[in-house]
Amino acid sequence: MPAESVYIPPLSSPSLDLSKKHYIVTGGTQGLGLEIARQLKALGAARVALLSRSRDKGEAAAAELSSDGCKAVFVQADMADPSSVIAAAAASIEALDGVVHGLVNAAGTTERGNLLDTTPEMFDKQFDINTRAPFFLTQALAKHWIAQKSPGAVVNISSVAAKGGAPFISAYSASKAALNVLTANNATELAQYGIRVNGINMGWTLTDNENDLMVKKGGEDWLKEAEPGLPLKRIMRPVDVACKVCFLLSPAAEMMTGTTLDLHPEIALGMLSTKAEDSLNR
Repeated sequence: MPAESVYIPPLSSPSLDLSKKHYIVTGGTQGLGLEIARQLKALGAARVALLSRSRDKGEAAAAELSSDGCKAVFVQADMADPSSVIAAAAASIEALDGVVHGLVNAAGTTERGNLLDTTPEMFDKQFDINTRAPFFLTQALAKHWIAQKSPGAVVNISSVAAKGGAPFISAYSASKAALNVLTANNATELAQYGIRVNGINMGWTLTDNENDLMVKKGGEDWLKEAEPGLPLKRIMRPVDVACKVCFLLSPAAEMMTGTTLDLHPEIALGMLSTKAEDSLNR
């Protein structure tokens, strides 16, 4: 679609129907990414490409999702390696027969570290995976959509930590703040082609990794102790986030771009934390 052409989006529809659509999900073989893929399938997606490093998990996830009219494929990718990311984008497009309706940048890494103890290696890892990988995946898909004159949508999974106030994840917070800037900038640049780019500032979510971390810090009963004190009396589950992703990809969100949704019901208005170290009572 040349820059001088004008794309007019269809009217929004009160529907989450994603029938016959094709999607790419990074980090799609476990945790939040896999749950997003499951919900895409539940809404009718015909094909899903799952990007991650682990072949065993990837093949298992693809096998789980490949039924009831949905075909999932695993594409191996190291999100910390830009050449691997770019190659995986091309492989995913090919695996989906050149037809891609949406990209979900769900892969990410969280490493505890404040200003005083974060190393250069820790800092680079956060930005390599959380910021650079989504940038080049979005670039690859945008070029494809423009060449095909067939616009798609991007959803970036960010974090409430991007707003600051969480010193114990200092570099992570900065990497997610940078991702939010990319969400806005990319949306502005790509609007003329009909390509939508949105994000989600997700809050505390009960993924497998988060549970493992909190069990080490707070014991097996950490969840029972934590949830009663939260405004909605429970921590989010991956499906809570996945459903918002599906909305942003759906016909109901045709006129949404450049928006980063706040999805952190465990947080009252204000900062996430003023603690320099992580703890259960956050």
